[in-house]
Amino acid sequence: MNNIKFLGKMIVENLKTQGMPFPTDPRVCTGWAKDLPRKSDTIIFTSCMYQIEPIVPTLSKFLPSAEKLKSLMPLSRLLKPTQQQIQRSYRILNNIVLSLKQSGINVGYLYEEEPYSGALLLELGLLDEFSDWAKHVASLFREKGIRKVITVDPHTHNALTRYGEFTQFDVEVISYLELVTPKKVEGEYVVHDSCLYSRFLGLREKYRSLIERSGIKTIEDPMITGKDTSACCGGPLAPVDREVSEKIASNRTRDLEKLGNKLLVLCPICYVTLSPHFSGEVLDLAEVIL
Repeated sequence: MNNIKFLGKMIVENLKTQGMPFPTDPRVCTGWAKDLPRKSDTIIFTSCMYQIEPIVPTLSKFLPSAEKLKSLMPLSRLLKPTQQQIQRSYRILNNIVLSLKQSGINVGYLYEEEPYSGALLLELGLLDEFSDWAKHVASLFREKGIRKVITVDPHTHNALTRYGEFTQFDVEVISYLELVTPKKVEGEYVVHDSCLYSRFLGLREKYRSLIERSGIKTIEDPMITGKDTSACCGGPLAPVDREVSEKIASNRTRDLEKLGNKLLVLCPICYVTLSPHFSGEVLDLAEVIL
């Protein structure tokens, strides 16, 4: 519990000073987008999740010793994704935007003004802090005249759909999965379902339909990939208990590897958590079918 309190304090401090939950180079968050309009009532909302999620494993390693520090800023030098990780995240985001355009949907982007969703506060149970942040983001959206937000990951989508419980929020929140058309591809993959998408946000049939329409063959086992039986990757627990998170990830990949050596994920947290343990290839859905 002390670790959660400390982490919450550090997250709030960074949100106030940098607008992100931990030290982040804003150029990393925005560098993927070059020609999207700044003014639009419909925006793509990344919450910088794909861009900075690769630094979380490093962050979780240092969090116990970070309690001796007054802030996370001394760790900023260590909290940088590699160029390869950055380019991968940019490729995913641009694939999503291109697919939206091909479906007749043009989006704007807030660039350096794009806020964090507050997902980490919500998932740590820091509801007062999440409420304050939700009000801040809702106010920014009203100021910008934003009416529709297209999300790209399950944690951001979940956070935004909860805003209405804490503040006035009349913005439509929709996942890119509900809007894109898949391209035709071949191959067999095991799917690691996002817990949020699959069991809480009602999007399991939507993305599995996209996979089916793309031509991909999925390898299934009702005890490993079933809606009510598939296990969590363990990633959301990493900031609180890295050791337990790693054990969950190891167990999950062991089960998935029984089915095949090519894994599809739908979440940047799942990718970062499972890929170090999975002996085969791990790809995001947007890398394969868009």
